[in-house]
Amino acid sequence: MKTNINKKRLTTDASLLKQINFARILSLLRYNPRLTRAQIARRTGLTRSTVTVITAELIKAGLLREGQETASRKEGGRPGVELELDPDGAFFIGVAIKVEEIRVVELNFAAQVTRRVQAPMTADTNPATVTQQLIELIQHIWQANAQSKAKYQGIGITIPGTLNREGIVLCAPRLHWKNVDLRTYLDLHLDVSLFVENDANAGALVEMYLSGSMPSHSLLYLLLDVGVGAGVIINNRLLRGAGGTASEVRELMIDPHSVNVSAGERPGTLEALCSKVGLLNAYHQHSGEFIDLDTLLSRLEQADAIAQAVVKQWGKYLGWGVRGLVGVLNPERIVFGGQLKVLVPYVQDQLDQMLQSCLPDGSGYGFDNTARFRLGICRFGKDSAAIGGAVLVYQSLFQMPDLLLLHE
Repeated sequence: MKTNINKKRLTTDASLLKQINFARILSLLRYNPRLTRAQIARRTGLTRSTVTVITAELIKAGLLREGQETASRKEGGRPGVELELDPDGAFFIGVAIKVEEIRVVELNFAAQVTRRVQAPMTADTNPATVTQQLIELIQHIWQANAQSKAKYQGIGITIPGTLNREGIVLCAPRLHWKNVDLRTYLDLHLDVSLFVENDANAGALVEMYLSGSMPSHSLLYLLLDVGVGAGVIINNRLLRGAGGTASEVRELMIDPHSVNVSAGERPGTLEALCSKVGLLNAYHQHSGEFIDLDTLLSRLEQADAIAQAVVKQWGKYLGWGVRGLVGVLNPERIVFGGQLKVLVPYVQDQLDQMLQSCLPDGSGYGFDNTARFRLGICRFGKDSAAIGGAVLVYQSLFQMPDLLLLHE
């Protein structure tokens, strides 16, 4: 099985230049479909002959297809033929291993979810048991698309935990995993490229690649789920840090005097106060009653005083955390994802007010397009983490090679 860590090294200048040009043309057509070869040449600065050669290879590979012939221009010259990405030219599998379930999606080359399947997480979270269940779900997807199996580009797996640059799960507390290398469990079953990533990092990639017409150059993605995580995009790249463990915000201290804590968490941290577990624990402390998230939402809609007070406090802690991160990162966008994103509208005004004066230039943040920096809510629903896994593979076709990593 191939992995994202053991990519084939580029050995010649020609092959490197070719990979760069492939990525440039695919990226251009992803944001600007139905361009002719002449238009691609003008926009990229490549020669017509180079564009002709590269697009011929991409068509042969099934990644591009020809469309309509354009009308002749007034200044003369032959009409061109429009090119676009072929939605059925490639497929990508995304897997979200979550505390409560495993979810698998299939993405086509137009970044559309074409198939999905999910199952509750097994009671036994031993890596061997979980990966066996994962393999069965992936095979279910493959069997439904057997004629296109050769077009699968790889599998991306997201984990709610800390991973190093080699894709090894250093720690996934809620799965009880430490130093888990998924390759040892999947080698015999999956003969495709494998990408493994933290779920919040994958969520940030989804927002960068799929949420708008153009990518965000700097973005903070906050995953508010059973736990809390973050993914950061800087200059169109994931911020990974020296060992690959950057953006781990769960231990960020918010309120050292707080007593709201669950087993295995430090009191006062962002995860203890702003995760799903922390939120429901706070409700229990105020009411003496254990409830689930759906019940809390129902009580919010009924204007239950305790539910309103608990969510308002949750919004205050979240705002403190975001404000600190904004001061360090100064992102172009902040996006909230995970199960608790449904609560963000209830604290929207609260967050706007807290963040309004946090920047030196006073520009502030807002939930609308008029703000210089924008807050948003992930729109990909329950599939978000699994789509993030697929995007790990998807983005590899559009991303320029990191020249600093090409040297031994």
